Amino acid sequence: MYHFILRRKLRTVFSRLNAGDYPFITRQFHPQAEHWFAGDHAMSGRRVTHARIEEWYRRLAAVFPGIKFDIKKLFVSGPPWRSHAAVEWTDTIFDREGRPLPNQGAFVITIRWGRVTAFHVYCDTVRIEKSLGILAAQGVAAAAATPITG
Repeated sequence: MYHFILRRKLRTVFSRLNAGDYPFITRQFHPQAEHWFAGDHAMSGRRVTHARIEEWYRRLAAVFPGIKFDIKKLFVSGPPWRSHAAVEWTDTIFDREGRPLPNQGAFVITIRWGRVTAFHVYCDTVRIEKSLGILAAQGVAAAAATPITG
C-alpha cells in the first residue's frame, strides 16, 4: 500500500513539475537534501542547501520554459524511512525558434518520511550540452552560466 501511495505522490510531483510549479517542487525536499545533475554544464553540479536547490529550479524555468517530462517507467522500493524511486523519462523542450530539443534520462530519488533527501539526474549529457549551446547562441545567458553548486 505504501508503494502505491508513493508512486501516486511522485506522479503528482511530476504533474506539478510539468505545470511549472517549482515552489511546490522545492517544498518536497528535506532541508539537508542533495540535488545532483551529471555533467559539466549550466544545469550540472551538486547542491546541498535549500537556497541553491531553489536557485537551480529558477534556472531550469529560465533556460527551459515549458519543459515537459513524460514518465516511461517508475519504480519504488524500501520502507518509509528510506525509500528509493527510479524514474525513466523523456522530456520535451524547444529552442527559442520553436525547434524541439528532446532528451531522455532517469531520476534516482531517495525519500525519507515523505521528503526527498537525494535527487540525482542522469540524462544524455551530449544532448543537453548541445541544447544549452543552441540556447546560449539564441541569447539565453543562463544556458551558458556556471553550474549552481553549494
